[in-house]
Amino acid sequence: MSRSIYDIDPAGNVLCTYTDSEKEANMKVDKTKIPLAKAIFYAFLPAGYPHTVTDDYLAYQTYDSLQAFSSSITSLLANRAVLEGLGVGDSSSSPTGALILKITGDTISRIATILFAHRMGQAIEPECKFYRFLADLLNDSAQFLDLLTPALPYFPKLGVIVSAGVLRSLCGVAANASKASLSAHFALTGNLAELNAKEASQETIVSLCGMLVGSLVVKLVEDKHVVWMLMVLLVGVHLTMNYRAVRAVKMRSLNRQRATIVFREWLDHSTILSPTQVAEREHILRGGGGKMTSKSGDYRGYCEFGTYGDIVNFRPGGYHRYDFETSTYFLGIWHRRGDFMMRLALKEGVTSPLEAWFDAVNHAYYFDEGLKDGLQSHYENEMPLGYISDEQKKSIFEALEAKGWDLGLNALETRLPIRVRTGADGRKAAVPLLEKDPAHLGPEGKRD
Repeated sequence: MSRSIYDIDPAGNVLCTYTDSEKEANMKVDKTKIPLAKAIFYAFLPAGYPHTVTDDYLAYQTYDSLQAFSSSITSLLANRAVLEGLGVGDSSSSPTGALILKITGDTISRIATILFAHRMGQAIEPECKFYRFLADLLNDSAQFLDLLTPALPYFPKLGVIVSAGVLRSLCGVAANASKASLSAHFALTGNLAELNAKEASQETIVSLCGMLVGSLVVKLVEDKHVVWMLMVLLVGVHLTMNYRAVRAVKMRSLNRQRATIVFREWLDHSTILSPTQVAEREHILRGGGGKMTSKSGDYRGYCEFGTYGDIVNFRPGGYHRYDFETSTYFLGIWHRRGDFMMRLALKEGVTSPLEAWFDAVNHAYYFDEGLKDGLQSHYENEMPLGYISDEQKKSIFEALEAKGWDLGLNALETRLPIRVRTGADGRKAAVPLLEKDPAHLGPEGKRD
């Protein structure tokens, strides 16, 4: 009797077959032959593909490679214009002047990198799809500015070079941080380092091909009008491919836009959307920032996280104001005609803002009824209109996890998470539960 034993990879493909037979003293070994084209293809993909990455990985990488190819060509055209602007090939130009231009541009761009990373660093991961696309918008804008440098005198040229450098520095921060977040999303088996290494290999081969084609283009295209037309065409391809790339990504974390889409769908139809369904509905350049609407759409506004002072001290003119407090957060609502604003301040000990965001979406959903006669009429009953119990919320969140959402990731707060400590002198104190959650309102919209 013979027995066969197999070596397999993470994808289940047979690498080698061992056959042990009683009739033969030696074991028979058969290595699986892999076609050359397939071997080359797998050299640029993570080991165990497709089982070690998410199902949106290949679509994203395909579009990302196409956009990198077109970007390589536009970079060569822009770099040639910069060199001409710095005086390369012009005997009357001063090397010292060109060096000063370069140093000034680099200095200011590095300062911009520090400031942008400080100001927007925490917002990039929750909104990584937006910032990934924004990075290429900034880079393409910088390349168009580069094309202007040969035709400008010294000081306007200095301003253009500095502006292009700042745009590139912002692009670098947004691109690197958003790519890191996307890579963490794609990696399923702790293979983040290998996935990044393979992505670097993909970018290298694509950039080489782009440089070869770009070198031919730079040599053949000299006319300024043709250069501009070619730049517009290539930038259009670049942005289109990049947009398709980020559209293909199905993030499993709930940021403000995705959470609002999911909760509104549950309020409308009592159904839970999957990450794939939400990816088809979410917007890349608009729709973020906590935008919300009432059920009819007559009331439109937004919600954001802030501090306790942001709620009690914010008094815009002409707006009706309402304050609420629950066991886990403070909520301020301001409305004027069809516009409203909401701010949430989470209490100390709250690790996930998801429940507070659900309540905010629920408030906005019922503003058609709640704002007719003032929000105090909205809360005249024992429980407010549209009240969702804690047990219902728990079942909703369990259904979200069953659909594939990762509720352990806090993608709702895009700035430093601030919590409100209640108690004398800022000391820790137990937070008492309210009789009603949220509390009743007085005639001016403030709590009784």
